[in-house]
Amino acid sequence: MSADDPHPRGVALAPKVSLVGQMGAGKSSVAARLAELWQGAGYRAVDLDREIEIEAGRSVAALFREAGEAYFRGLEGSVLRALLGRPEPLIIATGGGAPCQPGAMAQLKAAGWVVWLEASPETLARRALDPSRPLLAGMDLAAAEHFLTAQLTTRRPFYAQADVVVDASLPLDAVVAAIAGRVVPSNLLDPTR
Repeated sequence: MSADDPHPRGVALAPKVSLVGQMGAGKSSVAARLAELWQGAGYRAVDLDREIEIEAGRSVAALFREAGEAYFRGLEGSVLRALLGRPEPLIIATGGGAPCQPGAMAQLKAAGWVVWLEASPETLARRALDPSRPLLAGMDLAAAEHFLTAQLTTRRPFYAQADVVVDASLPLDAVVAAIAGRVVPSNLLDPTR
């Protein structure tokens, strides 16, 4: 354990592992694979955006379009707090802006590990340019890359508070292995379980 690493490697894991990073970093895919890997420890993956859609009864894109970003962020904070309050072990794929809301990163860190899936704006733009992404609606690849570069400038101070940073431009299996090498559920270490 180093001075900047508050969690001892390979030792006890709090019930939540939160994945943060910009859109296109692969948070949902990584969460699903980690849940498969850690199913013996009772972990399951939840996608914050999907939980918001269930709560609101409409898509994230529709929420942005019909109610605006401020409404969406308020609902996002409420749903995130509810997830963090659940007793079961979860791997939470957060929305890209979720940890940047007032107090959110502190809540994520208090609930367990926070992992930043970091990738270049070029990589993220290639992955995230999709009509279902309301913040990139109507953009071409160059505009999306420019937007994500500017967005990272404001979000980096929040993401940089993560306990673990992983290169999300790597293949999915390598990203999962990098996280699993640093974050180990304590009940998987117990051979009597």
